[in-house]
Amino acid sequence: MPSWARVMCALLFHQPTPQRPSHTPSSLLLSLPVLLLLLLLYLLVASSPCHAEVFTLGYLTGSQRRPGNLDYQRPGITISGAISLAVEQVNAGRLGALGHSLEFIVAETYGDEVASIRQTAALWTQQVAAYIGPQETCVHEGRMAAAFNLPMISYYCTHRDTSNKLDFPTFARTRPPDTQISKSVVSLLLAFNWTQVSFLYLDDPSSQYQPVAETILNTLESAGVTVRDIRTWNTIYHHGFMSNPFDTLVEQTHANTRIYLILGHYYEHVGLMVSLQRRGLLARGEYFVIGIDIEQYEPANPDKYLRGLLLEKVEEVAGQAFQSYLGILPTAPTSFATFANEVNKYMERPPFNFPNPLGLFGGAKQISAEAAYLYDAVHLYANALLTVLEAGEKPKNGTAVVAAIKGSRYLSAMGYHVYIDENGDAAGNYTVLARGWARNSRNQSVLGLVPAGTFSHSGGSSSEALPDLNLYGNIEWVGGVLPAAAPRCGFGGEKCVNYTGEISAGIAGGALLLLGLVSLVLYRNWRYEQELDSLLWKIDFREVQMHENEKEQQSQKQTRSTHPLIRTSQVSLSSNPDADFRYTTIFTPIGLYKGQLYAIKKVRKKSVDITREMKKELKLLRDARHDNICAFIGACTDPPNICIISEYCTRGSLKDILENEDVKLDNMFIASMVADIIRGVIYLHESPIRFHGSLCTSNCLVDSRWVVKLTDFGLFAFKQGIEDSSTDMQHMSSKCLKLLYRAPELLRQGPSSLVVGTQRGDAYSFAILLYEMHVRRGPFGETGLTPMQCLQKVLQPQDVQHPYRPSLQPLETAFDCVRECLRECWSERPEERPDFKTIRAKLRPLRKGMRPNIFDNMMAMMEKYANNLEALVDERTDQLQEEKKKTDALLLEMLPRPVAEQLKKGHKVDPEHYEQVTIYFSDIVGFTAMSAESSPLQVVDFLNDLYTCFDSIIGHYDVYKVETIGDAYMVVSGLPIRNGDLHAAEIATMSLHLLSAVSEFKIRHRPTNRLLLRIGIHTGPVCAGVVGLKMPRYCLFGDTVNTASRMESSGVPLKIHCSWQCRQLLDRLGGYQFLERGVISMKGKGEQRTYWLLGEDEEARTRRTYERSQRRGSRALNKFIQGTIKQAQLQAQANDGIIRSSLKQKNMPRNSLTRSSSLESPKKLRFATGSLLEHHRYHSDEALLEVITDSYTGLRRSSGGSTHSRYEESTLSCQSIEQMDILQRKRRPSSYPTANTPLLLNHIEV
Repeated sequence: MPSWARVMCALLFHQPTPQRPSHTPSSLLLSLPVLLLLLLLYLLVASSPCHAEVFTLGYLTGSQRRPGNLDYQRPGITISGAISLAVEQVNAGRLGALGHSLEFIVAETYGDEVASIRQTAALWTQQVAAYIGPQETCVHEGRMAAAFNLPMISYYCTHRDTSNKLDFPTFARTRPPDTQISKSVVSLLLAFNWTQVSFLYLDDPSSQYQPVAETILNTLESAGVTVRDIRTWNTIYHHGFMSNPFDTLVEQTHANTRIYLILGHYYEHVGLMVSLQRRGLLARGEYFVIGIDIEQYEPANPDKYLRGLLLEKVEEVAGQAFQSYLGILPTAPTSFATFANEVNKYMERPPFNFPNPLGLFGGAKQISAEAAYLYDAVHLYANALLTVLEAGEKPKNGTAVVAAIKGSRYLSAMGYHVYIDENGDAAGNYTVLARGWARNSRNQSVLGLVPAGTFSHSGGSSSEALPDLNLYGNIEWVGGVLPAAAPRCGFGGEKCVNYTGEISAGIAGGALLLLGLVSLVLYRNWRYEQELDSLLWKIDFREVQMHENEKEQQSQKQTRSTHPLIRTSQVSLSSNPDADFRYTTIFTPIGLYKGQLYAIKKVRKKSVDITREMKKELKLLRDARHDNICAFIGACTDPPNICIISEYCTRGSLKDILENEDVKLDNMFIASMVADIIRGVIYLHESPIRFHGSLCTSNCLVDSRWVVKLTDFGLFAFKQGIEDSSTDMQHMSSKCLKLLYRAPELLRQGPSSLVVGTQRGDAYSFAILLYEMHVRRGPFGETGLTPMQCLQKVLQPQDVQHPYRPSLQPLETAFDCVRECLRECWSERPEERPDFKTIRAKLRPLRKGMRPNIFDNMMAMMEKYANNLEALVDERTDQLQEEKKKTDALLLEMLPRPVAEQLKKGHKVDPEHYEQVTIYFSDIVGFTAMSAESSPLQVVDFLNDLYTCFDSIIGHYDVYKVETIGDAYMVVSGLPIRNGDLHAAEIATMSLHLLSAVSEFKIRHRPTNRLLLRIGIHTGPVCAGVVGLKMPRYCLFGDTVNTASRMESSGVPLKIHCSWQCRQLLDRLGGYQFLERGVISMKGKGEQRTYWLLGEDEEARTRRTYERSQRRGSRALNKFIQGTIKQAQLQAQANDGIIRSSLKQKNMPRNSLTRSSSLESPKKLRFATGSLLEHHRYHSDEALLEVITDSYTGLRRSSGGSTHSRYEESTLSCQSIEQMDILQRKRRPSSYPTANTPLLLNHIEV
């Protein structure tokens, strides 16, 4: 409707005060045009939508008692006149000027919640526009108003749940909830920078202080105020008539705080102040108290706040103590007497007609503050209604009306302005009280608490915004100084500790440490120089015993043409009994030094100048010790006997072995030798030597145990200046052949005697060596070229992208990893060659299933041959072990491990009491109806899919599945192995996981239906034991089981119903979110307060998952160590007995590696020894199920159906099984072996 139309409606429908008519002719002439104009305006307004509406208010009040109920106070009998007064004023105001009006219907509730709910529904049937009320209760009524989308403005109810606008979008109230005082408290603390406090409050269930205390604590935490201590007292304290509980509280807290925050009745504050004063804590102004009460301040009795409730005078000690006190109380009303008189008048009028029994004596009823809240509620609604009408919205749209109420301000009948926050709650108006002189109701000047300040709202729309503190003047602090939240030196004096001594000691200690480090460095350098100068590597050649005819034999060297089967370093021992050592040297001279045979390598130099660089080289070489490094013993530097003495390897070099065609090298020999070479090179690369530089087959020696050892490295300075005057073609060809092992970039830089090697150059040399070990035809194979021609093609490649390298055609039958490694290692660019750790990883398939060295592999082969003699017995024994493991695995799926072990031993399982466990119950809503509409096979398949999904999830938690009965699923945590308080967290996290999985679950024969799971959890004591002899079951007994079942049955679908006992334990563990459901009636349990478990913090879930994995790993390690110790004991017992075989003992545990090549295969689990089975079981969640899975697969395969069809169908229903299936396929081979156990066959057939 246009604004001009509204104005005209107001003019037309407004009835002015009648005046005496004037009959002068001039007035009649002047009124004629006015009447015509009014007639025209009336016609215009009549054509516009101007409709006067009557808005009916439903007034919910309790002003009567039910018969027999004499305890009900009937608040409505003293406040109801306020609604009549407010409605009359509204109708006379702007709303009435627009042609609208208000009226109300009185709905009597008798102070009963059920009656209040019924009246709320009845008023809705009478087309009310809004609710004013209800009185005592408002939670259910507020939800009904939200369902009707009607505004409900309460003047009495203070329940904090209605502040949640998600559940109560149409609810507002003019009486501030008691929790509003917390913001004023925090504002006062922050104004004085009191950020550390101790909080004391009355913890009496019958009082209203508990929710206020919780709100204050939450507000303090969000504002950054540290609560150093929280203490409570349980009984209302009356000062002067009871023992003072604050003496104990102060004794416990005074050393850890300076600012006290006390919440309770005003007369209880006196007890704290007196206790502090008597201990002398308030004398110097270091301690201060902030008192909080929710009762309205009475300015007529200011002295009552300094004395006990039943005392008449103020104690002197209390008067002194209250100088260190500030109180926060609801503000007292102003000019309330006039308003009270008007309310009393309207209560005697219809529709209430409440008589005034004091009227005959000139008195009136005492009017409470709720009358002002009732009056404010009507005016607040009227103002919001005008806003909605002006916006053109529907006046009965409760959401729009409450939206207009939020953020508004109004002048209350209490005499001060009130602000409505974004939750629709009236922000409380609170006063700061301090000790001072004032006049009481008898006009006497008394010492008491007087107003010292107020709080005001700056207009912020956020409900979390704090009010501003407005003090009337300066506060008289004790000592004239504002008390501090914490002492200057800290509560323990830690901030004022004199650290001069510590600093001096630290400086002195640091200086001594620095001096010690410098001394240590100098000492190490001095000792290093001493070691260099000591020449420990130097050997006197006269101490080496050489062969008598060495010179003669050197002149008569045997060649391979005359002795083709003699290796170039072969030694044949003679039988001369008179000699101290018997041998004949062929090419490599050997000598006896200190009773040990060593190899002697001559160096063709005239003299040796021992430089510092040479000393360092020889010291590094002497200190190098490794199983795959030929030990350097020393060197002789006295000409003409300049030589190098090193460890002697009896089987010659790798070159000798490769050239000897009588030596057959299979993959085992080659793999072992390659591994030895790689280990030796890695050691050199990681040592100070850094590289080999001359890696070739002749520098790889083989000892008596077929272990390859590297030699001829690290003496670059010692070998410089070697004379090489030989010019015959054979010597040149041999030299070129050795250079073929050298990397191309090193060849191009110059002679090997002048160019040091590199690690990448060693990779190239290793590739040529590896190639020669496979083809056994020289470093480049059979090329038809001389070594010199090959060397020239390597130095001058025709194609840089494809340089000259050995042909890979002879390696077609070799491992793919060998060919790939060769290509990478002999790359023309050094940076593209891999390091030796990468090479070791690439060549690992060569040694799959082998021992570290050849000798151990040969012993393993001999043992294998010996084992074949008993193969049949072993096979039968293994089959028995396999069936036993299957039976044990199945038994462990039915009973807990400790119980199963007792039953297997034939012992009786005694029932055991558990102080605290957490039980999970769940069932499927609508299962009976679905079962009736489905075939039995479909129901079985559906339950199998669902519980297979559940079983796959609970395996990740420390829980035990008790049983499934139809669609019911029961899980417990905390037994049979106690886990402290973690059982609640395990069940809670598992419940959230199951609820998440159910949301993704698809019913196979009803894919469009959604599965509705109802979950209940509870914590308490139980008794557990095995019941029955046939088909024994591990059962739980106790009231906790019944309560957990009731929690499930009283829950709702897709929610986790949590008891208050379980919620307390979860709060102590931390990391969970709850929503209070409220108090519900539970069959056999009475009224119980329960909660909804909503979720878990991501950080807490990650932490618990990590701790759970650590606990499982610790159990697995302990189990594995115990199994190892047991095996060692069995082995010791077997050694004391009769040995049945020289290579194998029957009682010794057999190594399962001879029966399976991989620990990851399912077959390995069945044939593994006991300790390995336990180790594998505890480290793999699927290990215990593998045997059953294999048998189940075999049964499905033998039945003629598809091998994986039903399993794949079940994975489509549950995402958790699908993820587990992917993980198992990564770990297991593609085809699964079958194991049809008779026990499993009989069980499945039944």
